[in-house]
Amino acid sequence: MAAFTDPSSPSTERVRQHTAKLLRFLIWLSLLSVIGYTVFSPIDPSLMPQRLIIVVPLIAALLAAFWLLRQQQVEQASLLVISSLWLILIGSATISGGILAPAFAALPTVVVMAGMLFGQRGAWIVAILSIATGVIFTLLADWLPQLPIPHSRLSWSVTYTLYLLLSAYIIDQLISHFRQSLRETDKELHERRTVEKQLRDSEEKLARLFDSAPFAMLIVRINDELILNANAACREFFELSSEQIIKQPIRKLSRSQLPERWPAITEALEQQGTISGVEFSFQRNDRTSGFAQLAAELIELPEGLCAVVAFQDVTPLRHANERLAELAARQEQLATLAREALANTDLNTLFAAAVAQTAQTLRLSGTELVELDLDHQPYVRAKWGNVPEKLLPSEVFRDLPNDHPGWNQLPPILAERIGDVAMYGAGMPIRGKERLFGALLAYAQHPLDTEAIFFLHSVANVLAVAIERFNAEQERRRIETQMLQTQKLESLGLLAGGIAHDFNNLLTSIMGHTSLALLDLPSNHALQPHLAAIDQASQRAAELCSQLLAYAGRGQRSLESVDLSALVREMGNLLRLPASRSGQVTITYDLAPDLPAIVVEASQIRQVVLNLLTNAIEAIGERSGTVTISTNVTTLTATDLRRLNLTPSIAAGKYVTLTVSDTGIGMDEATQRRIFDPFFSTKPKGHGLGLAAVQDIVRRHYGAIRVESTPGLGSTFTVYLPAANTTTPTMTAVATTPIILTGTALIVDDDAAVRGTISRILERAGMVTLEAVDGRTAFTLLSESAISIDIALIDLAMPGMNGLELLEAIRRHSPRLPVLLMSGNAEQITSQPLPINQYTDFLPKPYRSRDLLEKISLLIQRATSVKANNSSQ
Repeated sequence: MAAFTDPSSPSTERVRQHTAKLLRFLIWLSLLSVIGYTVFSPIDPSLMPQRLIIVVPLIAALLAAFWLLRQQQVEQASLLVISSLWLILIGSATISGGILAPAFAALPTVVVMAGMLFGQRGAWIVAILSIATGVIFTLLADWLPQLPIPHSRLSWSVTYTLYLLLSAYIIDQLISHFRQSLRETDKELHERRTVEKQLRDSEEKLARLFDSAPFAMLIVRINDELILNANAACREFFELSSEQIIKQPIRKLSRSQLPERWPAITEALEQQGTISGVEFSFQRNDRTSGFAQLAAELIELPEGLCAVVAFQDVTPLRHANERLAELAARQEQLATLAREALANTDLNTLFAAAVAQTAQTLRLSGTELVELDLDHQPYVRAKWGNVPEKLLPSEVFRDLPNDHPGWNQLPPILAERIGDVAMYGAGMPIRGKERLFGALLAYAQHPLDTEAIFFLHSVANVLAVAIERFNAEQERRRIETQMLQTQKLESLGLLAGGIAHDFNNLLTSIMGHTSLALLDLPSNHALQPHLAAIDQASQRAAELCSQLLAYAGRGQRSLESVDLSALVREMGNLLRLPASRSGQVTITYDLAPDLPAIVVEASQIRQVVLNLLTNAIEAIGERSGTVTISTNVTTLTATDLRRLNLTPSIAAGKYVTLTVSDTGIGMDEATQRRIFDPFFSTKPKGHGLGLAAVQDIVRRHYGAIRVESTPGLGSTFTVYLPAANTTTPTMTAVATTPIILTGTALIVDDDAAVRGTISRILERAGMVTLEAVDGRTAFTLLSESAISIDIALIDLAMPGMNGLELLEAIRRHSPRLPVLLMSGNAEQITSQPLPINQYTDFLPKPYRSRDLLEKISLLIQRATSVKANNSSQ
């Protein structure tokens, strides 16, 4: 039995344990035998030293072997035991008679022990050495010493009996060891068969698992590229049978890119041992193409070095990634379009970019952006690619509800319009918060999917936001312009308000004294023309101050119901041309009869007519031309207001119009944008307040003005004033008879010149006057004076107690006292309407004497009639 011939055997350790156990037994047996032989074997005492020379080394060797055995050095201990026993026996035989010595007879026992410890080879070596030694002893028998002690038959019988018993015992132990080894070997074989069965079961399970794996797998031998195995998923992947793929070279997979990639795959495997993420294309039986991704690893099999390759179809994943990339590109396009919509104020550029990007992103045949005008009529604003030439019918948008989500299939009326341009299409309304702006129409050779419809819807929303933002920006600019205009008005109003009061007081004094002088002097007096010129110049100065106040929004408000045609007709004498121009410029009238009334300040409207006429005549210049003044009535809708682009914006409704047209030089767009700016004039000597005052008068009357002009062809100004629901009163002729007044008048003004002028006018008309320099003095006169006062004339702008505060105190003391308020700038005191009633009226400065007397007479008559009615009741 070989104990050490197969160190890699699984039972080597167990054999080593048996060998160590057997060696331990042999060492103890040898020690006992040597000691027993030394003690009990008969010998001449004189030979005892020789025996000890042989026995002591043997005992020492056996003890050393025992020590080696404890150190787990079984092989060294075995070699030491066998070699020491053999050498001691040979040495003992040499000095004890050679082959005839009892020691030589013990050599077969050593052979048996060598076989037990070293196996067959060890037994043969010891046996051959022993035989060779015996031959030597036989040949050299004469040279060897003789037996020192002759042995009797009894001693040989005892010796051989001992040898036989020792051999039998060793054989018994050997057989016992052998049987135990057989039992352990049988057990090991049983366990091995069990393991092999489990291994076969595992291999079968592994084979079934390999074949039923959900992804395709191949086992390819590296050296000859032979496919050793392929699972069911692999056969299904390549659409081949087992015979067509297994035991075939990999080049047979001709309908895929795998054979072409295989050299590079094997090279990477030999360098790295494993690879993954390698893609290759393949073709199915239906000629459709796909993509697969593989992973491979090198393994050592009985058939040789092989590569286990696993791969799966990633075509859906690849398509999904491409789809995701496409969607990401669309989102980026939307983001870019949104950024352009926020940054770009040019809608034409934005629309052109939007239709082009949309068509290219969705691979469309063409796109067009259809916009609705103010009359809800569609027109193409931008287009790209192959689009129909046929006009878009308005019926598409006529019945479109506000919450329409768009078309994913074009309606028949649009499909007919497409014709041969494209087979499919989609449309998305472009809708703002308040109205429909238009639609984005797309034409394609293939049906559009849900994502494409969503993309179109998003583009339409971006365009709607851009349009609303553009409109909001336009509105913001309009509001900024209005605010700038308001700021100009405020700044000019501060200037006008600061000078208007004093300036109008001066004009009041000048005009009052002039009118008194004209009345005092005979009609044929030489000073009459000079006084008339002074009066006319004062009136012109008053009109200029009125224009300044009107532009600044600080003009007086004395509203009345007026027929615009009658007012223009009444101004006929004022609108006569100078003699130098009468042959060159012709004024024509086209006045509509039965116009609705307008509630306006008549003097302000007269100023509008005069300024527009003057502006038209000056536009004709030195050439011949025609000025046409016309009136009419119209009803403006919201669509009309957007189309007309009026300044300022007004509400829809019924309006009376005043139109002044000329055949003059006209204006370019730059001039039209500035004609209403204050102090802007195209005339060398113009002051630039005429049209500015016109615009503000119209604005204060809740109207609007429109300008149409073409260079070289003339201009047209159209004023829109809201029509009133009241009837127009009949205009009466101006009275020329002198006005006679009686009673006492209290004149309250901080300007002495104005007080003096009013006093002379009233005293000439027959009244008694009292003067007060301020409000407190006037109220003291009213409350403490014994003189009965019939009317109070109060200036609004006074230091200390102003006119309105004095009026309030008077009403607490004398509720029915007639009071005439006067001011050159009433809004300097209050922006609220003046408290006008049957006892209170207002006269703006400057004024003529007759205007003052008429106001006083009317106010006194009105208060007297109310008092009489109350008394009769």
